[in-house]
Amino acid sequence: MVRRRRPRATPPPRDAIADQRRACALLDRLAALLRRMDHPRAPEVERLHVAFQTDPAAAWQQLDANAWWAGAGSLAAETLLEPETLPAAERAAAMQAFRSLLIDLAELLRARGPTNPGLSSWLLAFRNWDASGV
Repeated sequence: MVRRRRPRATPPPRDAIADQRRACALLDRLAALLRRMDHPRAPEVERLHVAFQTDPAAAWQQLDANAWWAGAGSLAAETLLEPETLPAAERAAAMQAFRSLLIDLAELLRARGPTNPGLSSWLLAFRNWDASGV
């Protein structure tokens, strides 16, 4: 007996404007958090938000780039370093907020289609850390 695969249902089309608005809202929150942490990549996140207003296609590519999701030096890897500029009592909450925002951005990217190969590893790590209270 030959098994035949059922054709996959075509997912409903994404609302590009809603996705763009969601990305911008998340980037705004991320930029504000990074500024509060005195993080050197805050201006980069702010520029990406502006890019969504002028060239959304390029902004989506930039958001999915290695600078965000590929190993050491990526923004995702920055979540491994506690912000020394914040009082010790605020650091854990800031790191959880940082990871949470990256989770939301990663899920938005995945919902739109194929993503950077590093994204799924970071997403899994962030979810595991959040589940274990790290």
